[in-house]
Amino acid sequence: MKKTLWATGLLALVAWLWALPPATAANAWWWRQQLILLSGLGAWLLMSLIMVLAVRPAWLERPLGGLDKMYRLHKWAGIGAIVLALVHYGLDLSKGLLLLFLERPVKPPRAEWWLNAFRDVAKDFGEWSVWLLAAMLVITLWQRFPYHWWRVLHKVLALVYLALALHAVVLAPPAWWQQPAGWIVGLSALAGTWCAVLSLAGRIGGARRHGARVTAVQDRGAGVLEVTCQVQGRWRHRAGQFAFITFERGEGHHPFTISNADGGQGEVRFAIKALGDYTARLAERVHAGQEVTVEGPYGRFDFRRDSAPEQVWVAAGIGATPFVAWLESLQDAPDQAPRVQLHYCVRNAGEAVFAERLQALCAGLPSITLKIHHSDDAGQVRADDLLAQASPGASVWFCGPQGFGLALREAMQRLGRPAGRFHQELFQMR
Repeated sequence: MKKTLWATGLLALVAWLWALPPATAANAWWWRQQLILLSGLGAWLLMSLIMVLAVRPAWLERPLGGLDKMYRLHKWAGIGAIVLALVHYGLDLSKGLLLLFLERPVKPPRAEWWLNAFRDVAKDFGEWSVWLLAAMLVITLWQRFPYHWWRVLHKVLALVYLALALHAVVLAPPAWWQQPAGWIVGLSALAGTWCAVLSLAGRIGGARRHGARVTAVQDRGAGVLEVTCQVQGRWRHRAGQFAFITFERGEGHHPFTISNADGGQGEVRFAIKALGDYTARLAERVHAGQEVTVEGPYGRFDFRRDSAPEQVWVAAGIGATPFVAWLESLQDAPDQAPRVQLHYCVRNAGEAVFAERLQALCAGLPSITLKIHHSDDAGQVRADDLLAQASPGASVWFCGPQGFGLALREAMQRLGRPAGRFHQELFQMR
């Protein structure tokens, strides 16, 4: 994620430097104008990046590490774009302050060209868009804001992007169109506009969208609902992937890990924990025979890509679901199972809804050692203790609460383990 953000910022900086005019009379006004252009170009490239990421392009999953990582990049690119847009707008407003101290030099006449007719509209669009983006940033960071309303408001950003596309193209310096800066603005506008149109037309994920029918609903206890669906059409998934499922059109889709291996018959199973208002009400609204929509599969949470001599799998609570699917996928080929320490961490036996299933699956896989931790009995599991039981070259695969994942990352750093050996499934989609 950081590499992509830095690369985007570097691209904006290089293009800006390339187009930088001679500083024959570099003063506060000259610098103000150039910084307006730099902040605007950086914000525009990040806005275009988030629009491309918003359509969930399958070809980006591999280089970016999966859709969950793409959504994290989408979030931080959005935050960066809004911050730069506020800087851009603030620099524009600084004109009044500078006039109190410095006389503004006479601006040369602007070349007459057809885009001049849209300059005032483009400026107004840019100003209103900044305020809308700032409001969206506050709503996004406010995690308690209702998801279904956030989803609707988030879709409005496609319209904001189209307004900003006009702003960027019309107000870019004419000289830029003969230089890389202008080419970058134009290409990103074309790509982003196409993605915005796909979003407004409801076409995001259309190629991966399947009709499905709920075939079974089972209450596993401890607030866990297991929903089994029969997917129509050609469906294949890898153990550890997830899918978006739409139970109700008004609520929209939600991501859940697929908790079974692919048997080739189009059956997918989801274990859903009641962690919020929507999932808490799900047991009352889902029933066998119900028509639903499944979109996917997505994700690259796949232990088979790992070449480490030993692996540590840490499943916390509902985070056991991808590991259940992994173990199922190994049942017919136990000799292909890596050497693994699997830690299933729950508060007590009542919450260990996957314990029996994990024990049964591990029984036929001698290279996998299962340990179940009850924090109410033995105390909170310490990340350092889990890692200390494995060899220094072991990799760690984690799925569970974000705080536990952060503790594991920090423990790896303290023990001098490479950060690249830590793999985590992220489910913060906003």
